Amino acid sequence: MAQPELSARAKAYVHVLKQPFDFAWTGELYNKARNPDGIIKLSTAENSLLTKELLEYFNSNFELTPSHLKYRWTLLNDYERSTKHALPDYFNAYFKPRTPITPEHCVHGDGLGSLLAQTVWALCQPGDGVLMATPYYDSYPRDIVYPAQAKVVPAYIPPSVNPLSKDTIPYLRKELENPENKIRAIIFCNPHNPLANAYPEEIIVEHARLAEEFNVHLISDEVYGLQVFSSRYVPNPTPFKSILSLSIPCNPARIHVLAGPTKDFGASGIKVGSLISQHNPDLLRLVERAVQALPMSSAADALFTKVLSDVQFRDWFLEENRKRLRQAFELAGDWCTFHNLSFVPASAGVFFVVDFAPLCARISSPSATTYDQTLAAFKAMQSSGVYIVPMTISEDSVVTRYRMTFTLPPETMRLALQRIERAFGLDHWEPGM
Repeated sequence: MAQPELSARAKAYVHVLKQPFDFAWTGELYNKARNPDGIIKLSTAENSLLTKELLEYFNSNFELTPSHLKYRWTLLNDYERSTKHALPDYFNAYFKPRTPITPEHCVHGDGLGSLLAQTVWALCQPGDGVLMATPYYDSYPRDIVYPAQAKVVPAYIPPSVNPLSKDTIPYLRKELENPENKIRAIIFCNPHNPLANAYPEEIIVEHARLAEEFNVHLISDEVYGLQVFSSRYVPNPTPFKSILSLSIPCNPARIHVLAGPTKDFGASGIKVGSLISQHNPDLLRLVERAVQALPMSSAADALFTKVLSDVQFRDWFLEENRKRLRQAFELAGDWCTFHNLSFVPASAGVFFVVDFAPLCARISSPSATTYDQTLAAFKAMQSSGVYIVPMTISEDSVVTRYRMTFTLPPETMRLALQRIERAFGLDHWEPGM
């Protein structure tokens, strides 16, 4: 009996998916009540610091109308307030764009990953390149490769160079000048994922200059823009400035922004996101057509329309979130300081970068490669009930660095840190030590 076949492109991609991954998840997830011996995941950018308050608001204010039971076109063209207007209003309030964002400037969909994937499909031919400085968010390659069949072009930034400085520009330029890369777009994440700090304004402008010089698109991922916070470690953080708020030296038709509220509200599982492109209606038309097959759910629309339209609650929540981010990061930073682990102090988002080189060395042979040391450290932590992966998956130049989420419920976060101590035989730390 003949075996039914996938397409050639699908067979090539499924071959990649079947490759073994040294840092794969195994085991069962931690739950205090149902599985207290499960694995605590410190690798996922989820924020639980205000979960209780958000759920109380949702459960008290969630309301569906007949329009929410119809197709999305009906909801958007009926007379109910929806994210069609609530999201532009939200961005205008906080991003301070030079030109106010209108519904005509946006496509809203079920999260930024799917919107990025469709944007890359619209901008790139198969085999075209999308340029990113290292380290970068490790899921960008997923959305660049599928479905567009484009390729990731990393600009490798050495450890001696600050990835958020002007010193990165020559490395980006080098890749743009290589005709084999066939670069069609540059992606940068502001504030940065995984380095968890905002870009200075002049670096944003330099990215735009490169995009204009080499006639490529510039995609700015601004999903962490409203999560900049100060702390003892970064008392005066670089403020977030949306690219839409700046005077940019390039054709505005090449500027595209990804943004959304779900990270701001600790609700990553409710898929709501926006592509904003104020001067490229053809791109919006294409992406809007593509996301008709994977639209934002009406329930998600109803929830976030309510939250974003309640200015008093919205403003309180965002400010309270920044306070709790500060407290949570200071706890994680104090733990690292106690154990003499170097780290990149965070001032935006829900994670930070920490170098586990001393821990890797504790459990590995001196003759082991750095990669093997890092793999041994990963396995030791997983055996002790913590899942956290090294930033080699983000093409980081420092093999022993990890991106650690610090926004778990405080009790769970302290337990995770205790488990890491146990994995490496470290002295026990308590807050205030």
